[in-house]
This record gives sequence, structure tokens and C-alpha cells, in this order.
Amino acid sequence: MDKLSLRLEPRAITGKKVKNLRKTGLVPASICGKGIQSETFQLDAKEFGLVYRRVGRTALIDLQLPGGTQSAFVRQVQRHPVSQQFLHVDFRIVDLRVEVVADVPVVAIGENPLVERGDGVLSLPHPTLHVKALPADLPQAVEVDISRITDYTTVLHVRDLNLGDKVQVLTPEDEAVATITASRMAEEEEKITEQEQMGEPELAGEEATTAETDDDQTAE
Repeated sequence: MDKLSLRLEPRAITGKKVKNLRKTGLVPASICGKGIQSETFQLDAKEFGLVYRRVGRTALIDLQLPGGTQSAFVRQVQRHPVSQQFLHVDFRIVDLRVEVVADVPVVAIGENPLVERGDGVLSLPHPTLHVKALPADLPQAVEVDISRITDYTTVLHVRDLNLGDKVQVLTPEDEAVATITASRMAEEEEKITEQEQMGEPELAGEEATTAETDDDQTAE
């Protein structure tokens, strides 16, 4: 994916007055990073929303600042709990020559017959994995091919992933990243099948006594 860009303008409004800023379609923002002086900015909310949906927090953005263009990640996004309006955005300026550590989301790819039929339920124990790479090599997501899971005993681990030589996974290699377990419906159907194969269950206790009594009376 080509690197996207955002234009940040200096912001003079601070404190509670930023409410008025948001009403005009702008979002308060700030930048941080090693050797970077903290500054306050503002940017177009609609433009940011379009870019953020594509890059998330693990893809680089070119920030067009008054002093020049800087490569950055979205560090933190604050939203209104009800309206989901963007309240504030923090950007992390990075040096493209220095490796960074980030939590990259795990996503499932491929098709699995067990899941497609509804017999199995997919589980991704780790929503993110801890990885290290140069900013430009940082993946947007760690893809796990669930078509490799052939039965309920198969477990895909971190060691089974192939992210290339440029990305180092810091999450322990023995950690599970994907499993498929039998769905409740499949388990119930299996129990019914087992009961059918075993035949009618023997009666016990009072029911057995009643049945025997009925048989005796019938014999008379």
C-alpha cells in the first residue's frame, strides 16, 4: 500500500474551547517522538477518518507539517463513547532507520471446511502480536491461514508463521495463534448419534420398577 498523507495545521485553541474546533469539522492533534518537541495541531476530521480506516496504527503516514514532511504512526485516537466523533489524535514521529516495536493485529485468512459448515468455532487467542521491524517493514496485520487447520486437535503457533526476515516476532513461539473447537451444535448432534447407535437406555430406579409392574399386570 502506498503511504498516505495528512496535512496538520498549527493549533492556537486549547483547553475547553476545542469543543468549538470540533464543531467546525476539525480534530485536535499532537505529535511526539524521540527528539521531537511536543506541539499542538489540528486536522480535517473527515480526511483523517478516511486515512485511519486504511492505515490503522501500524502503517506509516506522511504528516505534512509546517516545518516539512515527517513519517509517523497513529499512536492514540480518542473518540466520543456515543457518537464516535474523533476527539483527539496523537501521532508518533519515527526515524525510518531505527527499528520500532509494535502490537500488530492478527487476522484470519483462507477458508476452513469445519468453520464453513458450522461444525467448528475459530479462536484467535492473541488479538495482536508483539513484533519488531523497521517502520517501513512493519506489517499492517499478521495473517494466519486457517485452511491449515485440518481437525480439532490442530493448533497453529507463533512458530508456524512466516513474516519474512525483516520482521521479528517477540511473542513467544510456543503461543497458540489459531485453533478450531467443535461447536455446541456439533457436540449435541454427536451425542444424539451415539445414543442412537447404543439403542434405548435401560430404565432404572422407580421407572424400572413401574415398567416391571406394568409387565406383570399385563401378563396376568
